Amino acid sequence: MDFVVKPINVEIFWYKVECLLTRVQLQHKVEHQRIELEKMLYEKTREEHMARHLFEHLVNIDNTDFDFVKTYCQASANFSGDIILNGMAPNGNFFLILADSTGHGLSAAMPIMRVASTFRAMVSKGFSLITLIYELNTKVHRENPEDRFVACIILEADFNRNKLHIWNGGMPPLYIQSNECDNLSHNAIEQFKSTNMALGILPPHTFIADVFTVDLPLNGHACLFSDGLIEQYTHEERPFGIDKLKALFINLSGGLTHYLNENMHEYCSAENIADDITICTLDFEKLSRWHQSRDVSRVQSIMDGEFCWDVSIAGPMLLSADYLSSLNQFLSILGFATNFCQRVFTVVAELFSNAIDHGVLKLDSRLKNDPEGFELYHSIRDSFADRLTLNDWVKVSIIWCSSQNELHISVSDSGKGFAGDENIIADIPQLSGRGLSLVKTLSKTYELVPPGNITKVIME
Repeated sequence: MDFVVKPINVEIFWYKVECLLTRVQLQHKVEHQRIELEKMLYEKTREEHMARHLFEHLVNIDNTDFDFVKTYCQASANFSGDIILNGMAPNGNFFLILADSTGHGLSAAMPIMRVASTFRAMVSKGFSLITLIYELNTKVHRENPEDRFVACIILEADFNRNKLHIWNGGMPPLYIQSNECDNLSHNAIEQFKSTNMALGILPPHTFIADVFTVDLPLNGHACLFSDGLIEQYTHEERPFGIDKLKALFINLSGGLTHYLNENMHEYCSAENIADDITICTLDFEKLSRWHQSRDVSRVQSIMDGEFCWDVSIAGPMLLSADYLSSLNQFLSILGFATNFCQRVFTVVAELFSNAIDHGVLKLDSRLKNDPEGFELYHSIRDSFADRLTLNDWVKVSIIWCSSQNELHISVSDSGKGFAGDENIIADIPQLSGRGLSLVKTLSKTYELVPPGNITKVIME
């Protein structure tokens, strides 16, 4: 609105009319831009919700909820750069990973998708923890920018060997509270600090994985966490701190995540979360009961008869073929107990790998007795892929004898044979030799047929 003073000055009147028209046009333009901006924000929100739904689905697909794994997660943005995944290998081992990607939001979430898919695929196919770690590092290093890496902790509960394998790459320490530890009081905990670089920093040819191995506790808890909570500022404008989290874990153990869900607002508000927060606890007693409660009955076939399962693989396919997962599925279809299928998978996988490495490729297992040698061992192994011909082969034969309730396994190779060390024991702290010791432990009988390129095993 405006006014004019009489007598009217035409020039002033015309100037005010122009200003008024300009103001009206500007208001219409602002209103139109506001409407367009609201549409854009609405579409952006819809796309983010859809992308977040797909992201969470792709990351958490096949991720089972176990009562022995408790979590507390708080994202600082619509997308979280932290993940917690679990998986069970065909041999029955339980895997747990907590990963923290660099940055926040979508830029941090994208590398996590590759980590999740690789973790699920390799665990489901029965790859070892060491192989899984090397493959994860290779994927993150090759497929992400140089300033993007992923810190993570990976646990493997090896029920066959009764061991817990721990790999910590660039994460805060892993805490374990167990009443079995003679040197620990009830309120004391054992910590496993990071001794490895985060995934994606070092190229594959210089990356070395250092794995801790301890006895698998029958009770107590483990605590895994990212750096989000310990670096989060509280209402008192001070970092939450690792000492406070450690004290809470000592006092609460498995109830830590429930406590944080109920009381986190006392420390900081959800609107002021600076980094993704992820806490996970693992209950070893419940883990042990879960393992024992699975189908551990003796082999019971739903078919009254016998079968023979044979496979022969030759050439470069030896280092890339994945047929063992089909063996596990085949035995399950016939009605064999889950625990027995997993034992068979473990035995066949060890014998097949042994036939390739020491029969066909003639690799020296002593290289695996230290981390640097282990990396060299795998480098040499991979370099043989292009040299293998159809004259290089491995054959596996599995026969079920229902009358004796026995499974006869025979693994042969094209090599000239090797002398097996019959005095290998499982407790030797070396990386080599443990596979053969495990095969003997899981089998009824074990025989290395001269000159050493045929191995026969009977399981029941």
